[in-house]
Amino acid sequence: EGTTGRDRLVQDETQKTCSDLAYKRKDIDGKTAGRIQALAEASIKYPEGGIKLGDWKKGRELAWSGFGYRTAHNPDRHGPGREPGANCYNCHQLAQDRTGGTLGPSLTGFGKLRGSSPEMLKYAYDVIYNPHVYFACTSMPRMGANGVMTQEQIQHVLAYLFDPESPVNK
Repeated sequence: EGTTGRDRLVQDETQKTCSDLAYKRKDIDGKTAGRIQALAEASIKYPEGGIKLGDWKKGRELAWSGFGYRTAHNPDRHGPGREPGANCYNCHQLAQDRTGGTLGPSLTGFGKLRGSSPEMLKYAYDVIYNPHVYFACTSMPRMGANGVMTQEQIQHVLAYLFDPESPVNK
């Protein structure tokens, strides 16, 4: 919040391990991957009452918002009515009505193709909260584990991905 971003330069165990492997251009071994996945699994907090779909329209706003956590001469100011976005569009194609990124997999038709079973909702929640639980040393940010998104916001993004009325599934 208006800082130099210096606090974001301090790496946790997962970041140190993954950065070290990338620097040495080494592939992750099974033991290290297992340790990272266990740390990720321990970090995930689920909403009281279980994972539910939120409002897909709010999820759309979050997915297409890059606001938040920018620093430098004009830092983002968070507060009531100005929460950080999920920034999903930067890496993923989400719907046919807008252009998204290509670094991550396309999420177009996500719910339509996969269904919305409790297992699939949990998988998607986990990946948004802390993707290292399934993909050790992935480039995808740990949106819930790092406090960028709340549980409620994640559920809104889930609705955007799974709701049949969402543009993602048209």
